[in-house]
Amino acid sequence: MPAKRPSKSANEPPRQPLLVDPPARSRLDGESEDLLSDRLARQIRLSILRGESPAGSRLNLDEMKGRYDVSLSPLREALSRLTAEGFVRFEAKRGFRVSEMSVANLAEIVTIRRLCEPVAIRESVLRGDDEWEARLAAAAHMLSKRVAGGPGASAEWENAHRKFHLAALSGCGMPMLMHFCSTLMDLQDRYRLQLTQDGAYSRQAGKEHEALLDACVRRDAKLAEKLALAHIDETYRHLMAVMKV
Repeated sequence: MPAKRPSKSANEPPRQPLLVDPPARSRLDGESEDLLSDRLARQIRLSILRGESPAGSRLNLDEMKGRYDVSLSPLREALSRLTAEGFVRFEAKRGFRVSEMSVANLAEIVTIRRLCEPVAIRESVLRGDDEWEARLAAAAHMLSKRVAGGPGASAEWENAHRKFHLAALSGCGMPMLMHFCSTLMDLQDRYRLQLTQDGAYSRQAGKEHEALLDACVRRDAKLAEKLALAHIDETYRHLMAVMKV
């Protein structure tokens, strides 16, 4: 079942971006450097997350070349990367399209996230150094100063929320696992962000974040793993309740 789309009026003012541009991810071993295609992939990914490029819509390469002021080669490279990540799909003779949103797709994303993220949080708690702990505490502090909301949720909260969860995983010492976890977060956040825009989805998870921080700081790997899973599951439960209405 497709996710709900917010209605728009002709006089509606431009929507405040729900996400700021996330930091570039660490390059994996064997990857070549292509800063232009990296930037393009990040911009297009954000457009998809925000719903500016609707699910199922065709991506017109000529239009995108003009919009981003780039040649075809880096644009194709960026779209191929997003295809591998699951944000875009390629159809022979029909080109690139934004991936559909559905109950089945969300369930698959969450199933894979439940396999990857507990490993990353457990290894972070066991292996993270003082810098990791300080980074996590700082991210938690910034998140606590911002309030999640329904319509008009601030870009600042979204950015702080993402940084907190990535900081919690960042002590695992496994760049490939971090890349997978970050991609899965984005894929799930696509649903949460677009359902939040029209007020269909809204929940406060501040207590869950506090409990996860406390378990990490106390170096309780088993509890941190349990809390990370519970957080994923609770968000999933709320999203599914909205999508099935």
